[in-house]
Amino acid sequence: MDSHVDRKQIRWNPRPRTRAGLHLKTEKLPYQRPVISQPQFTASAIMVAERMDLRSLSGFEIIAKSPYMVKLGGGGIAALFRYGAVVLFNASSDEKTRLLNTLAAHSSGPGDIGAEEVAMIHVGPDDEEGPSGQYIKIKNADRLRLQLIAEVMAKATMLSFQERRASRDFDRSEPLARDLAEDGRFSAKPAELLKAVGNMLLAENRLNGRAGVLDRPDLLWDNPGLSGLYARLEGDYELHDRAAALDRKLTTLSHTSETLVETMRYHSSHRLETAIFLLIFVELCLGLYGHFGH
Repeated sequence: MDSHVDRKQIRWNPRPRTRAGLHLKTEKLPYQRPVISQPQFTASAIMVAERMDLRSLSGFEIIAKSPYMVKLGGGGIAALFRYGAVVLFNASSDEKTRLLNTLAAHSSGPGDIGAEEVAMIHVGPDDEEGPSGQYIKIKNADRLRLQLIAEVMAKATMLSFQERRASRDFDRSEPLARDLAEDGRFSAKPAELLKAVGNMLLAENRLNGRAGVLDRPDLLWDNPGLSGLYARLEGDYELHDRAAALDRKLTTLSHTSETLVETMRYHSSHRLETAIFLLIFVELCLGLYGHFGH
C-alpha cells in the first residue's frame, strides 16, 4: 500500500537589507510638554568656535544639560556644544545675534559660519518620525526630540567644519609636495614648514577628540524609544560615511606631516655634517699653516 505524506510548503520572504536601526519604530514615550508650539519651524546648526566654556555662560533659562539647551527669550531654543557647535530652533535673527555675541566672550578658536546645516521641522502626531524630503518629521516638539535632532545636526556641522579645514590643509601641503617632487628642496621658510606640519597634526585630533561622531547620544540610554528616529537621522546625514572619508583624509595629512618632518630632519643633519666637515678642514689648514709657516 502506497503511503502518502503531506508536506507543508515552506514560505520564505527575505527581509530587505538596510542599515541597522532604520526599521525600528519610535516607541510611545511618556508625554512631555512641547517646548515649541508652532507646527513647523526652522532648525539651523553652525560652528561658532573651536571650543566653548558653557559653565560660565549665564543670562539664559536652562532647559537641559546633556546636551546643553537654553531658551532665547522670544520663543527660540538653542542647543550648545562644547566643541563649538550651536543648533538654533525657531530663533529670530535678533535672538541669534544676541546669543552669538554672548558666546563670543566664552569661546576660543575661530569658527566657520559657512559650515552650516539647515532643516525644516514639521510636527505631526500621526506622522512617521524621521527625515522626509526637506522636512524632519516628529510627533511632538518636546525637549528629548529636539535634543536628539540637535545632536545629529551638530555632528553633521562639525564634519562639514573639519572637511573644509582638511581641504585647506591639503591646499597648503600641495606646494610643499611639489617642491619635493621637482628638486627635493623646500621653497618655504622653516617657520612656515613647521606651521604647516602643526596644522596637519592638529587636524588628526579634531575629529575623534571633540564631538565623538560615532558615539551614541547619552539620552538614548534612558530613552531607547528614540533609537529609530536617531538611526534615520544618522543615515540621512551620512555621519558614518562622512566620518570614514574624513578619517582617510586626516590619515593622509598625518603621513604627509611625518614625511615633511623626516625631510626637514634630513636636511638639518646634512647641513650639520657639512658644517662639521668645514670646521675640521679649517682647523686642519690652520694646523698645517702653524706647523709649516714658521
